[in-house]
Amino acid sequence: MLKSLRMINTGIFISCMIATSWMFASVSQADEKQTGFDPKSVVFVTNRDSSDVTVIDMNTDVILDRIACGDWSNPHMAVATLDGKYLLATGTNSNFVAIIDLETRETTKVRLGLMPEHFDITPDGKYAYIGNMGVGAVSVVDIEGKKEIRRIAGFFEPHGIVCLPDSSKVYVSNMGAHEVAVIDAEKQLLAKRMEVGSAFVMARVDMDNKISEIVGIANPTLTIDGRYAYAADGDSNQVAVIDTIDDSIVATIPVGDDPWRAYASPDGTKMVVPNNGDQTVSVIDTKSNKVIATFPGGEDMTGVNFVNGGKKAYVISRGEHSVYVIDMEKMKELKRIKLGLDVSPETASTTPDGKKVYLAASRRDSVYVFDADTDNYKEIPNVGLSPWAVTIIGGANYCH
Repeated sequence: MLKSLRMINTGIFISCMIATSWMFASVSQADEKQTGFDPKSVVFVTNRDSSDVTVIDMNTDVILDRIACGDWSNPHMAVATLDGKYLLATGTNSNFVAIIDLETRETTKVRLGLMPEHFDITPDGKYAYIGNMGVGAVSVVDIEGKKEIRRIAGFFEPHGIVCLPDSSKVYVSNMGAHEVAVIDAEKQLLAKRMEVGSAFVMARVDMDNKISEIVGIANPTLTIDGRYAYAADGDSNQVAVIDTIDDSIVATIPVGDDPWRAYASPDGTKMVVPNNGDQTVSVIDTKSNKVIATFPGGEDMTGVNFVNGGKKAYVISRGEHSVYVIDMEKMKELKRIKLGLDVSPETASTTPDGKKVYLAASRRDSVYVFDADTDNYKEIPNVGLSPWAVTIIGGANYCH
């Protein structure tokens, strides 16, 4: 898995000749494509090595446009405001966030801390909370004002970030510690730290030896209503359930070895957790907070997407260049889809209607589109260099 500072995303710098020839080809292709589009009917694909975002029409699967994020910025992910006015992309290699006005195409670069990667936007569209992995801080960005208004310190490799539906609180996972931290969005300050799993006890006893080996928390995952957050700790092989009203841990659930993170089913009844240590997949019932099924998984699992209202789950295995399809009603594996050799599937997004999944394939410079009913797929080639993350307004989005 991508483990934050252990695999720093400085980009894979290709030769100038290859980069130049690709850029000329991109300009030529872009000239033939329309530049106006409805932000709520497209797929945004973040390309790390070409430092841009590709726009794909969800209805036709045609590439409409490419939006530059800044030379050699190595963007990690992009998120759009729910109203479709702005698209934000973190320039991890250049330490800024690009705020793109999707109507005028005006781009403003806001300087941040070292290595900004993952972030979330409050549902009201006012603020972006961006984790600066290299300095242990979270930047608070005023989107309309296009400026950083606060930089909150006290984190340990801040990774996954989620905002409550009412925009009142923000939950931040720490890859370099066994903690989930809570930011008070009204006061814009670090309000609470929660120790997750049992591994923090071992870290306290022998911190000098443990700190370089910590497999912390990749992401806090909210239930659909935002009532609880599920946080998997990679060292303790447990998932903690956090009550978001009083920020207390109400349950700790044993899962497989080295769990990556939890993914919430659309009906809110289940959390699916890929365990990369023993290559299994745990299914948690959110009512009982118990594991109700365990499936064999693949190597280096990077994400889970639900389709058809949660009837099926697609588990992405980057290490095996495959997608595992699970029947979530009958709780059985349906099939394993091998995408080919040297594909490197990364993360995906499910369309709001649950009928299609768009999956970025970094080594193919392409996106795979899955039909949720048949599990058949097609490839959209030449979307950019090293496509890494996919986002859709109103879709099921995540990054890694």
